[in-house]
Amino acid sequence: MIRTRVCASAVALAFSLAAAAQEAPVDDYDVIYAPAMIAPEATSAVLTEIATTADRQVAVGDYGVIVTREHGSDDWQQADVPTSVFLTSVDFANDSIGWAVGHHGVILQTTDGGQTWERQLDGFQYIDLQLAYYEERVAELEAELASDELDPEQQMELEFQLDNALFQLDNAVFAQEEGPTKPFLDVLALSADELIVSGAYGALLSSNDGGASWQIRDDRIENPDGFHLNAIQNLGDTLFLAGEAGQLFRSDDRGLSWETLTSPYYGSFFGMYIDQQERLWVYGLRGNIFVSEDQGESFTQVKLEDPVNINAAIDAPDDGLYFVGNGGVVAYLSADGELVEHTHKSGAVLTDLVINADGNLTFVGQRGVLSMPSSALTEKD
Repeated sequence: MIRTRVCASAVALAFSLAAAAQEAPVDDYDVIYAPAMIAPEATSAVLTEIATTADRQVAVGDYGVIVTREHGSDDWQQADVPTSVFLTSVDFANDSIGWAVGHHGVILQTTDGGQTWERQLDGFQYIDLQLAYYEERVAELEAELASDELDPEQQMELEFQLDNALFQLDNAVFAQEEGPTKPFLDVLALSADELIVSGAYGALLSSNDGGASWQIRDDRIENPDGFHLNAIQNLGDTLFLAGEAGQLFRSDDRGLSWETLTSPYYGSFFGMYIDQQERLWVYGLRGNIFVSEDQGESFTQVKLEDPVNINAAIDAPDDGLYFVGNGGVVAYLSADGELVEHTHKSGAVLTDLVINADGNLTFVGQRGVLSMPSSALTEKD
């Protein structure tokens, strides 16, 4: 898996909801199927995430824009994309195969390193998946509850699961009438065949055949309030989810089952990152950054001087880390724990970053593609 960035999906969601109001009326979903327009200023569009393969960098964002550039080149090319929805996340399984996800339940796949894309799923197909899954789930639970061999605790648990399944089924029926409303917010490519997608209102689904078919996984986690699931990360077979209201989950079996972790914070987490030392970082609202050295069992807080939203993190070449966030904030955490904070001259919301071969940084965010020399981050202003 090639994952040199982490999801900035909570900020991307805010952008996407605003962009949706501009894209089309509520009852018009043509943007799902309308190809992204080729624009000379594509690198100035709102961009949400950027990924790196062996050959190029690939960034995704507003109006279906996907831009790529070869390593060592300053020339960005806009990819052929069969949708105009707001794209929120991108990840690659290898140098050729990757996925991007976004608004209106859209999932795209590339097999040529990001230069061209095909739509694998849209919101209408996703609603159909939900209807079929929860109709079957309701029938299964009703059959189990009809058993005379249940003890009171088992019956109570099954009744709770049935209530939740009926609620989800009602939501799917409503969505079938009104149209798709759930943006997908992050995608994790575990391999060329296996991937997981998370999204708004507790959306969670997976595929074991490279996106040819999809399985609903919403009810695998304890999220009765339907909080947004903003970010996914993995350390081998162990997966982590983070979202609104301090929601943190861990799976030790590649997403088949999930446990709820004790959160160090009850505001929203916008991103997660696992560094070269296999430490788990979670961060988000008001500059809150936490690190765990025991896979989420306990956390230590790292305090940022400015209480701005933190959206992404990445390893620095010297065993430190870089963080980016709102207001152009770029922070450098040294290996010995000293945090140095800077502000990009644009002052723009920064949602993701990658390190170039020369060690300098490329950002994406509110004002598209931006850059900064890494030397500017290692010394205090």
